[in-house]
Amino acid sequence: MSDEGGQETEQNSEPKTVPRASERIEPILAHFKVVEADIDVDKIRTHFDQLWEYENGDSQEPEEQYLTTVALFIYTVHATLEDYNLNIKRAREYITEALRGWLKPEMDKMVAEEKASDNPFKTFVETNLPKVDEIYTWRHFLLEHKKNDEKSWTYKMKQCWFATFFIRFGRTDLIQTACNFDSIPAQAREDYVNLKLSNTFAKLGTFCEFKYTPKKD
Repeated sequence: MSDEGGQETEQNSEPKTVPRASERIEPILAHFKVVEADIDVDKIRTHFDQLWEYENGDSQEPEEQYLTTVALFIYTVHATLEDYNLNIKRAREYITEALRGWLKPEMDKMVAEEKASDNPFKTFVETNLPKVDEIYTWRHFLLEHKKNDEKSWTYKMKQCWFATFFIRFGRTDLIQTACNFDSIPAQAREDYVNLKLSNTFAKLGTFCEFKYTPKKD
């Protein structure tokens, strides 16, 4: 009995493994590929872990954790690629493609459902409007829908969480990478959706407006 009890106590006293914060970006890193150099991805993971703790990521609400995950991925990868002397435009392309690959499974499913409907653009608006509201909350983006029907969907943001984040880190040049991320859903639907994006945040402006319209044959 004592041996069994002692063994049980010893087993129970073993320290539990705490997941790394960087596990959040593993699904994105799976699509991260760079042609010019053999990147030490562990540098990205370690940097992400450090900044997630700095941002108190575990204490954030789920919608902000999502934004923080994307922003820190952008920031840490840009910082790492700079160590390999990759220019920012080329780095932005690699980061955008990794984010695109991460979103692709869900995006492909939604696009297939939209194309199978009688009006793909209308279905796109109906299914994506609540998703936009969920991610780009009023608290973080001051988002207002101007119009949404089968002919047009327009919404305007009067502040940008991503812009505020990168300004705080002294990297206004990374705001454009977040803009690329925001454009991925429209690009996945480019055969039936046009996007006119008026973004002034990348130039330290005061608004960003998305205007979606059906693509004409």
